[in-house]
Amino acid sequence: MKPFCEIVVSDMLPALRALITKELMRLGLNQVQISKRLGITQPAISQYTRELRGRSAKLLTSNDKVMESIKLLAYEIVNGNVKTGELHIKICGICKKIREEHLLCKLHKENYPSIEVCEICFK
Repeated sequence: MKPFCEIVVSDMLPALRALITKELMRLGLNQVQISKRLGITQPAISQYTRELRGRSAKLLTSNDKVMESIKLLAYEIVNGNVKTGELHIKICGICKKIREEHLLCKLHKENYPSIEVCEICFK
């Protein structure tokens, strides 16, 4: 069984980046601008927009609190309100919200139906 942190890296982080990418595009940035602001490659941005990466995004879109945080972060990025090095902290904050909202638990249970009760994310 994968530990929850591995699921964050393999599923949640790409989903989060995909949603941030889509929101930044909606706010008028192109793929090159987004890649520079997020510190990832333009081909990665292309894969997020084509939904080749970040397939767990639908799980995140079902939660209003998480989506509100993603939209706020995208707005701050577009307006230049996110300083160098601050982006990672803000993404960690959204990840924490994902855990608090038990969205990671849902994904973990989908991958491992034998899990009955799991509180690992909250310790």
